[in-house]
Amino acid sequence: MRPHARSRTRVSTDDVNGEGIGTRTSGTRGKSLKRRVSLRGLGEGVGLKVVHVADTHLGFSAYRKVCEEDGPYKGLNQREVDTYRSFEAFVDKVLELRPDVVLHSGDLFDTVRPSNRALSFALEQLVRLSQAKIPVVIIAGNHSTPRLRETGSAFRLFEHLEGIYPVYRGEYQRIVIGDLTVHAVPHSEGEGFKEQLPLIQRSEGTRYNIAMLHAGVVGFSEFKMNEFNEQLVDTGYLRDDMDYIALGHYHQRYDVKRNAAYSGSTERFSFSEAGQPKGFYVLDLETGSRTFLELPTRPMLDLGPVDAHGMDPVALKEELEGLLSQDLEGRIVRLVVKNVPRSLYVTVDFKRLRDLAAKAAHFEPRFEVVQEGVSVQVGSSTLTSLEEEFVTYLDRYPIDNVDKDALKLCGLEYLKRGLEGSD
Repeated sequence: MRPHARSRTRVSTDDVNGEGIGTRTSGTRGKSLKRRVSLRGLGEGVGLKVVHVADTHLGFSAYRKVCEEDGPYKGLNQREVDTYRSFEAFVDKVLELRPDVVLHSGDLFDTVRPSNRALSFALEQLVRLSQAKIPVVIIAGNHSTPRLRETGSAFRLFEHLEGIYPVYRGEYQRIVIGDLTVHAVPHSEGEGFKEQLPLIQRSEGTRYNIAMLHAGVVGFSEFKMNEFNEQLVDTGYLRDDMDYIALGHYHQRYDVKRNAAYSGSTERFSFSEAGQPKGFYVLDLETGSRTFLELPTRPMLDLGPVDAHGMDPVALKEELEGLLSQDLEGRIVRLVVKNVPRSLYVTVDFKRLRDLAAKAAHFEPRFEVVQEGVSVQVGSSTLTSLEEEFVTYLDRYPIDNVDKDALKLCGLEYLKRGLEGSD
């Protein structure tokens, strides 16, 4: 790899046994935690280029589509492969940009116990950055943090990599890299997370200070994912005296304050993210500029919602086929139709819809069937009635050689009769 374009001064912080090591201050213990890693020092008085990324969710998988392309990913879940490809594209770009430091603001992995494949891939990509002598600070997010600390963390695998700083033990840590102090607060359960936040205090020992958090933010606006174990902080904790606050958890890129932003996720993980650009931020701390660079990701289309109220079968057919007539190849597609009378629902040619969407990586029709003032979202996972529970059960389990839509309709009709007979 080509040498760094900018000259560096090797800085040793708390030199022990003659080796350059980074000083990390633990919030609750108040003592220095030293790691024997060689730091690539950053020259004082020089503007810093920082890359901010988050929510890569390596190992995420969904749907039944498998990768059919020849190569190492063939036969794997396509969505899992998509997360790997977007992260690899990110690392490729970082190696091209040659920033002074990379900050990953949480949820490197999608689960607390990532597969060996996801671990191996992450290790391979981090080694590329380590060998290029680009420091990386990674904090644990809620998806990567076990509820019991005794369970251990996959992040321990990265501690031996030079210039890679995983922060995952549920405690605030201060990491000094040349003229930059990084105040890292990983996810932790309960009130312990908020107890760490007041420990973020600007260091006068370095020119620049950046805080890292993985949490939702509430205030004038709300930025959260509505996950059961997410942490929420008030905007008052986003300190104005920080040069930047690198936020993770919220999957949409958003500038929360002048000096605080979510970089968003590197892939789309739900239809609520359809249409959102995915990528990462590049910051120049000297000028205060912030540039978003988009990554190549799999397109996701959320078609509709179509309001079927007052439509006849011909009008509904034309509307749906018109939506599905566009180029859907390789895309993840959802078609939402609301206020569908049962008498109209039975006329829908689902085979025709599936044929039109045959080239999509995934096609998901969602019909809200209205019956005597009660709506049943056919395909929805929300359980508010016996009918919806039946629909969800069918969606969850594969049934070979059976038209699920016809089975749903038949089952819903039997349930209707049974419910009417019990009145």
